[in-house]
Amino acid sequence: MYILAEIINISEIEWTETIFTLVGGLGIFLFGIKTMGDSLKALAGNKIKIIIEKTTTNPFFGVLIGILVTGLIQSSSGTTALTVGLVRAGLMTLPQAVGIIIGANIGTTITSVLIGLKIKEFALPIIAVGSFLIFFFQGKKSKNLGGVFLGFGMLFFGLDVMGGKLKLLANTFEFIEIINNVADKPYLGLIVGAVSTAAIQSSSATIGILQTIYQESEGAFPLISAIAILLGNNIGTTVTAVLAAIGGSIAAKRTALAHVLFNVFGSILFFLFIRPYTSLIASLAAWSGLDAYDSLVISYAHMGFNIINTLIMFWFIKQLVWVVTFIIRGDEGLIKVDVDSLQDHLILESPILALESAKLVVLNMGNVAQQMFHTTVEYSFDQEHKLLEKGMQYEEMLDTIDKKAHDYLVKIAQGGLTDTASQLQAEYVDTIRDFERIGDHCTNILQFFEMRQEDKVELSEDAIKELTKLYDVVKQTFEFTLEAFRNDDKAIAQRVVEYEDVIDRLVIKNRKRHIRRINTNESAETQDALYIDILSNIERIGDHCCNIAINIIQDSYYNEELDYEAALDD
Repeated sequence: MYILAEIINISEIEWTETIFTLVGGLGIFLFGIKTMGDSLKALAGNKIKIIIEKTTTNPFFGVLIGILVTGLIQSSSGTTALTVGLVRAGLMTLPQAVGIIIGANIGTTITSVLIGLKIKEFALPIIAVGSFLIFFFQGKKSKNLGGVFLGFGMLFFGLDVMGGKLKLLANTFEFIEIINNVADKPYLGLIVGAVSTAAIQSSSATIGILQTIYQESEGAFPLISAIAILLGNNIGTTVTAVLAAIGGSIAAKRTALAHVLFNVFGSILFFLFIRPYTSLIASLAAWSGLDAYDSLVISYAHMGFNIINTLIMFWFIKQLVWVVTFIIRGDEGLIKVDVDSLQDHLILESPILALESAKLVVLNMGNVAQQMFHTTVEYSFDQEHKLLEKGMQYEEMLDTIDKKAHDYLVKIAQGGLTDTASQLQAEYVDTIRDFERIGDHCTNILQFFEMRQEDKVELSEDAIKELTKLYDVVKQTFEFTLEAFRNDDKAIAQRVVEYEDVIDRLVIKNRKRHIRRINTNESAETQDALYIDILSNIERIGDHCCNIAINIIQDSYYNEELDYEAALDD
């Protein structure tokens, strides 16, 4: 049926050398992909995250950004990770995230196109250029650019290393028999593609190998078999997202599930029409003047699948979101990060309105910090992983608001302010810092209790009672702090100062009681002095609440005569 340059028996192959060559070549390929992707991300800096955040106002733009970003960093997994991070931080909705993930599948086809360009002869010169830039230039951009060239060259060099052995395997009688079976039973190719990609954890690698075998087989590899394996590859690649989502947030799990459903649905749909689709790709290749067994034919099939699947699934994003939300139930319980009110035009038009907008965002930040503290309290007495994960999400949200609100307030100050407005601006900057530091101390407490759980250190009943009472006082202090800031209420702010003094006295008392329990061998709470560290962080939370209150109480922010012990930075 096929004309082969040479047909050999699989027993004639030197397997030790073959396996070492294939594994080594694959390692070079994977390292090249990672090096190129990491270097591209480093070149772009934080711009990629900003682009994703600012331009994904709807699913359509999400698809375009998914294509662009994945094309730049050459990693759909990297794009998915960035997207999940933005969802976790409250800056992106699930429908927007699904749009990006769908687009990422198109962006990842660029790698197969690059492989199909037959520039492996230039692999070593490209590696040389990359190495020269890395070792002989000091600038960070030059080194990152060198990393791009180095990774790009290694990609092709890895495939070239594997090429000879893959050609040898492709011309074995046993391989031809397997491929003929796949041609007769395409579902076998689907399984092979899914398993191999899941094992390697790189769709780019399996597609690169598939392209090489297809071209080197010299006609022994039917196109329908290659496409069947290609469809399986798109199922297997979802394993990476699934593994990344294990133990993650609800948002991460839903995002991973959306990726799985998108790829599985598309692969099954195309599988049902695999024979007409194979004919379509063959006709397209002939029309474009390609050899029937050119590696670019596989690129066409890969790109066609992802583009057509995207065009179909784009109209069902809402339904897809509903399905993943239905399957993975639960509420993140997170406050929406609303920074849309920080409009630059307000700074020029009305600095006062700009300050009011900033105050709303700072207040939102305070609400997030309060929710984080409540979650920290829950985790202190019930070490459920979901509470720890929730607390860390709040921390990400606080860091996000911190940067955006701080940058906005700096811009306001540069526009020229009245004395009164200037004092408000300075107060808000201080308050942002205090809320952010509260988040840091909550993070410390969460980690301390996580360590306590890992080390199986139990707090005594007395310590639990002490913590419960102390937490109740801090909760009330936090309530007064937010109320005082919201209404600029000096009387309520004064109560915060009074409550902070109560917190300090309770911490001192609890610390002394703890030391006494240790000295009298009434407690085993001695490992790493975790309880002492927890008390210290709770005290710092009270201090930062007091800092906010003091700024409200004092008539002038810049009054250097005022010296409050509780306002000292820790």
